[in-house]
Amino acid sequence: MKRNLLLVLIVFVGLFLRLYNLSEIPVGLHGDEVSIGYNAYSLLKTARDQDGNFLPLSFDQFGNFRAPGYEYIDIPFVAILGLNALAVRLPAAIFGSLTVLIFYYFLLEFFGKKSSALLGSFLLAILPWHINISRASSEAVIASFFVIFGIYLVYRDKYIWGFASFLISFFFYHAAGPFVLVFLPFLFVLSKRNRWRSWIVYAVLIIGFVVFLTAGSGKGRVSQISLLNIPGGTRDLIQSMDEDGSQNPLLTRFYHNKLYFYGRLFTTFFSQHISPDFLFVNNGKPERYRLYWVGNLYFIEAPFLVFGFAVLLVEGIKKKKYPWLLPLVWLIAGIVPAALTWEDIPNVLRANLMIPALVMIIAFGFFEALTLTRGFVKTLFIGICAFLLFQNTSVFLHNYFYHSKIHEPWFRSASEEDVVFTADELSRQYQEVVMSTERNNNLIFHLFYLKFDPLEFQRLGSPKEEDGLRFSKLVFRYGPCPIEQFKLESEERLLKAVFIVKSSECEINPLKWETIKTISTPDGLPAFYVVRRLSQV
Repeated sequence: MKRNLLLVLIVFVGLFLRLYNLSEIPVGLHGDEVSIGYNAYSLLKTARDQDGNFLPLSFDQFGNFRAPGYEYIDIPFVAILGLNALAVRLPAAIFGSLTVLIFYYFLLEFFGKKSSALLGSFLLAILPWHINISRASSEAVIASFFVIFGIYLVYRDKYIWGFASFLISFFFYHAAGPFVLVFLPFLFVLSKRNRWRSWIVYAVLIIGFVVFLTAGSGKGRVSQISLLNIPGGTRDLIQSMDEDGSQNPLLTRFYHNKLYFYGRLFTTFFSQHISPDFLFVNNGKPERYRLYWVGNLYFIEAPFLVFGFAVLLVEGIKKKKYPWLLPLVWLIAGIVPAALTWEDIPNVLRANLMIPALVMIIAFGFFEALTLTRGFVKTLFIGICAFLLFQNTSVFLHNYFYHSKIHEPWFRSASEEDVVFTADELSRQYQEVVMSTERNNNLIFHLFYLKFDPLEFQRLGSPKEEDGLRFSKLVFRYGPCPIEQFKLESEERLLKAVFIVKSSECEINPLKWETIKTISTPDGLPAFYVVRRLSQV
């Protein structure tokens, strides 16, 4: 009864840390979030995405075609709460919280001890990495929930339900596919579930992943960020081959070949995800997920991670405790989806399936270290660890819930809502509102914050982002200073227009232009200036 109460408390802590002030923190909605929200709104109103596609199997987010799960699961939240930040972020926050619960039951199956399961679920509940991505509309979090649930079901010999859970994870995040396909064979073998039913499930999963990957334009996103399509491609490889000159072609191929070239890139990107810098100091990319002054894990967890890894490896091999190798295989498989890509490395989203393995190893390492102590030393050891964990957690929560609102909030489009409503107000006074697309000022923000009718947007042809895009009275121009692009326009047109320009990169002549408003980021620094032409009479 006492331990059940502890589990309820742990789940409550996880839920609170993922839901508290969710609509305000993290500050600002970034482009992917508003795209998710508006597409969910469009599906709710028209059963089509913003581009007019009927119940699509992939969504175009600024040219990146992504898995469709989040948009669909967000529909009831938008229907109930309206089109706002809370409705967009709530699905990931809820599934992130539920992951704490399902992770407990998996750990109970794996370790066979409630104490280990409770510690592991608690560490996940307060983990900076998991809290961070759970609060930011991350489809990776929902996919991770279904992957862990699927592994738990396989552990319980419920193969069909496990198979269904894995398939659902593919529907949310493409990176779940490579992880599942790499990890499952080891799960079957190491946990002695090497049965014919297991391999039938595995074969069907391969087919299912290929179907999801190729459905609609889903493969486009994978192709864009694939290691095989890294910018510059094999330029360095070709250059090194050319530099060999007249050397024997077979030797040239031996020294310089694609297998070595891409293998080296994969190894480089893989190693960045297990570096101390990524895990404990700077928590990786994309920049909008950057947590300053804290890492993805707590410093206090470092010694237990190293110790737990060593014991699992040695005991698993030396004493043939093969199930003990599963967390290590899980860790490796969790990095594979991220290491197969080149964009934003190391990546906190594509590598998020590392998280359960890291927590398992840390929890195991703690209890193994605990067995080396006795009496007062044991009590002192637990007390010191508890204090340091409390201190580390307090620092993270302070930085996240206070400093992240004002510390370099440039990567989350924090001033965009103000831009949208300012532009909407100005459109009633001027014939044109010409604005820079810098700081991700794209049309989708205007559709989202103004709740533009999706059916009307589709009737207009679902205009695409481009330089010079005109939408009603809004004109979007690439570059920070659109007034430069209007130099040759007539004075009459300039006087009837107002301009929204990036503050730091646009020189404004006060003799010709009047600044009528400054739009700032939450740290108080100017992001955009609203300027109008002065009459030269």
